[in-house]
Amino acid sequence: MNFKEKILKYYSLTEEEYQKLIVPVNELELPAPSLFNDMEKAKNIILNAIDNKEKIVIYGDYDCDGIMATSILVKCFDMLNYRVGYYIPSRYIDGYGLNTKRVEDFYKKGYKLIITVDNGIAQFEAIQKAYDLGMKVIVTDHHEKQDKLPSCEAILHPIISNYGDIVCCGAYVSFMLATYLLGYDDEYLLSLASIATISDMMVLKAYNRDIVRLGISYLNKNNYYQFKLLSEDNLIDENVIGLKIAPKINAIGRMVENTSINHLVEFFVTNYKTRILQIYNSINEVNEKRKSLTKDQTNDVTIDETLPYISIVTNIKEGVIGLLANNLLNKYKKPTFVFTYDSHDKNVIKGSARSKNGFAINQFLMENKALFLTSGGHEQAGGLSLLKDNYDIFLSRLNDYALNNPFVEENEDFIDISITDINEDNYNCLRTLAPFGEGFKLPLLRIKNILAKSLTYSKSKLHILYNLSLNQKIMGFSYSENLISQYDYINLYGTLGYSCFNGKKSFDFTIKRITDNNDLIIEND
Repeated sequence: MNFKEKILKYYSLTEEEYQKLIVPVNELELPAPSLFNDMEKAKNIILNAIDNKEKIVIYGDYDCDGIMATSILVKCFDMLNYRVGYYIPSRYIDGYGLNTKRVEDFYKKGYKLIITVDNGIAQFEAIQKAYDLGMKVIVTDHHEKQDKLPSCEAILHPIISNYGDIVCCGAYVSFMLATYLLGYDDEYLLSLASIATISDMMVLKAYNRDIVRLGISYLNKNNYYQFKLLSEDNLIDENVIGLKIAPKINAIGRMVENTSINHLVEFFVTNYKTRILQIYNSINEVNEKRKSLTKDQTNDVTIDETLPYISIVTNIKEGVIGLLANNLLNKYKKPTFVFTYDSHDKNVIKGSARSKNGFAINQFLMENKALFLTSGGHEQAGGLSLLKDNYDIFLSRLNDYALNNPFVEENEDFIDISITDINEDNYNCLRTLAPFGEGFKLPLLRIKNILAKSLTYSKSKLHILYNLSLNQKIMGFSYSENLISQYDYINLYGTLGYSCFNGKKSFDFTIKRITDNNDLIIEND
């Protein structure tokens, strides 16, 4: 069985289904904007506001999806030659979603129409306040709807509209509205929506997959200055978006405690390269601080390894507790809760949780809902807040739940390959199915029975760096020679990728885990 046949078997695809998946896609294949309920109504409200020269404000969110969604509509109105206001809330000052204080501010500044993006479906009090003040509201959102809907002029929402079998991100909804207002698909606006689709971990099927494929092609074809900087001049694919571009955008909302996050919208909307570069330098500086902070906190935390869980209360910024929880989960392999003090009430602690298969965070939160002030999430990630005085009760319940719900080792499917399969042809074959991500994972590959002593290492001897040829290699980080030399034969599990250094292409097998002859995991250093 050749490499392509193994890939098709892995995904349970027939040759006919494979050929359909790799057919070039175009904008016309995206479901029409008019399929959203209230789309025509929203357009008429907006055009009427423009005709009457009324002030319009876009209210977004502080994550990458919210930034992209806001930027799409601000840019759209620029293209319509109509200037609008916009506001990205501060995580630390405003919290998530439209609030009554900002509504009052907008009213005082003379705004007549508020358009929410990536929020609004559950902001009942703020929307009612807008109506009490005589303002109009259009909600564009993708988050889970409540038992009732907000009373507003129009709601654009994929679930309410039954817009396909999957949920899109907030920026996709913004893009659909922009397309309907403009009367055509703009490549830059579509590219912004594709970035958000990856960053918000949308399922990469149907129109989500199509918009990412289109966006990646436009980003590389048009070489937009903003993304040339954010990608660090790399060829852009879903990995570069997920590992380089989105984290930089998200870092601002995580780290910055004032409203200067709004410069991000200017970054994506302005055409002035000098200003773009100036804002990028500040983005990069904040992101480096974010990386340093989470790394230092991960290394400095003292953990009681006798417990079946990890739970700590820190003074770290609220915006990075989720990153710290994820780092600790990966380091200690235990369900992890990281708390910090609420910036508005020191009697309250706010937490972020991370877990793996076996310990369902949403189930634990639901069973103890009465203990929390707020809580929510899914099986492997969640958020919560509680009174500091109730923390000991929380720990007792967490301990009991963790003991009764240990992690379950996941049997991840893989494809057996040989060292000779690490080559350009097979990499290109695999990339025909890209993008990979949520709901369509990059295949895990296994190379069996590697003679441990045949491997070579970095100069420090701390990492596997096995050059197969001038443009083929096997890489494994934190697998030292001292560790691996204890074994005779090992199995390598990893992924096939591509890198370019000093203009030289390399097709790489990146190790994700190593097992011994009995297929027991060898923990890395």
